[in-house]
Amino acid sequence: SGITAGHRLTGQLGAEGDPQLVAELGANLARIHRIAPAQARLEFLGDPRQVSVQATIDAQRGVLDRLEVNEPVLEWALRWCESHSPDSTDLCLLHGDFRTGNYLAEAGRLQAVLDWEFTGWGDPRQDIGWFTARCWRFARPDLEGGGIGNLEHFLRGYREVSPLVIERDELVFWQVMATLRWAVIAQQQAQRHLSGEEPSLELALTGRLNPELEQDLLRLTGGLRR
Repeated sequence: SGITAGHRLTGQLGAEGDPQLVAELGANLARIHRIAPAQARLEFLGDPRQVSVQATIDAQRGVLDRLEVNEPVLEWALRWCESHSPDSTDLCLLHGDFRTGNYLAEAGRLQAVLDWEFTGWGDPRQDIGWFTARCWRFARPDLEGGGIGNLEHFLRGYREVSPLVIERDELVFWQVMATLRWAVIAQQQAQRHLSGEEPSLELALTGRLNPELEQDLLRLTGGLRR
């Protein structure tokens, strides 16, 4: 039992959010990340040796090319990611869509983690960037921990389980990657509606998110001057 809707979870919080829940989310994600390729027989997830940041960037660019849309901000973000790609040596199991809206919470406690269809291998910072990206904070963009609490509380919960030390500055790159990924998905969904393949108000409205996502990308990458 519990609530999963992001706007409901984030819309009923006080000024500091819910430190207990966001720390519990951090610890839960760290437990997922403790599963390494050598420790699990998960061949159906693919060859972890083929995982790389560049491969992820190439995949996003390939989607945009196939859609044949003109998206200069997304192209800018792709090039920025190529120019700022960090050295990544950590490889673990990723949830792939760990965010507010994809778990059940009740009375400030985590009940279940949902939606595992994007699970795969990768850098643990990828999941953390996705969880902390502004686009998944819903009613509380001021709370970096998924709209639920402070980033420090989330990372504290994570560090109680994982030895991985993650600095705030490291997350900028992965938040750009997360926002870019969601913007590309929004383009895909919009095209499904516009092409007549799947007429849907929900898909059409998802496509309308892109200007806000582009603004986030420009802020994160320094392409937008205040």
